[in-house]
Amino acid sequence: MAGKYDTKIFLVDDDALCLHLYRQFLKQLGYTNIFLFDNGIDCLENVSVIQPSVVFLDYNMDEMNGIDVMKQIKAINESITVLFISGQEDIEVAVNALRQGALDYIVKSSLNPDKMRAIMDKVLPARDYSEQPSVAAKPSLLKRIFS
Repeated sequence: MAGKYDTKIFLVDDDALCLHLYRQFLKQLGYTNIFLFDNGIDCLENVSVIQPSVVFLDYNMDEMNGIDVMKQIKAINESITVLFISGQEDIEVAVNALRQGALDYIVKSSLNPDKMRAIMDKVLPARDYSEQPSVAAKPSLLKRIFS
């Protein structure tokens, strides 16, 4: 099992300022394997090659919306953790993202270094636990833990 800071993380957002801000939050926490993409197509082209553990995904992007990108990520590798960070504050959008397989939906305006730490502290223990053979056969366990 890879160490906490060896985790490969994708940040996908068409807003360059947001990408760099989120990367700074993660770097402050000690993460170094951070890959930035300004669209879903580039992200998808790299999922199989780089094999990220965690993908932070914007909902509204020009070429593909976040739900479509997430569906394709999950088709490539169901175990990749996808979290939405979006400016959309619409509860229906958030619920749809969660129903489609996202672990969490975070509104951009609420994200700060402390919240990023809490998110990563929640994501990584869940990933480590789910990678154990006895639990990997039960995909609904993660949903029960976080519901």
